[in-house]
Amino acid sequence: MAIATMAAEKQLDLAALRGTPGFVIRLIQLKFFDGFYDTFAELGLTPATYAILMLVRDNPGIVPSSVATLLRLHLPNLTKILHQLEHAGLVKRSRSKIDRRATEITLTSKGEKLMRDAVRLTAPYNRRMLAPLSEAERSTLIELLNRVSPF
Repeated sequence: MAIATMAAEKQLDLAALRGTPGFVIRLIQLKFFDGFYDTFAELGLTPATYAILMLVRDNPGIVPSSVATLLRLHLPNLTKILHQLEHAGLVKRSRSKIDRRATEITLTSKGEKLMRDAVRLTAPYNRRMLAPLSEAERSTLIELLNRVSPF
């Protein structure tokens, strides 16, 4: 961002917007996405693929509709991402043994390794992004965010 633009933004009155949770959360989301891309670029992960793979890792055999619902993704968009992840050898889709109409998603060994690598980066990334907060404040923030989370 140009220095002139940054200086102009510092003169703006943002008091009303700073009191609006949705606005502040959106700005923080953008900050976290920037940090995410910097941290996880070497692994080729995006915030969406990280969330999908983490959900599959923690819930082997999850069905795409559950992933789409939890992550607020349109099923056709998720299907496209799953196709890319499958093509990359990170996930496997197979027919459910319980309901032959359903497809279950699991990580491959390559996907499991990728997520182990991602997990090693996650704690330092979170600490860096939340550096202005003490450890207790970080815990409180996570607790409060989870309290207002839709799931």
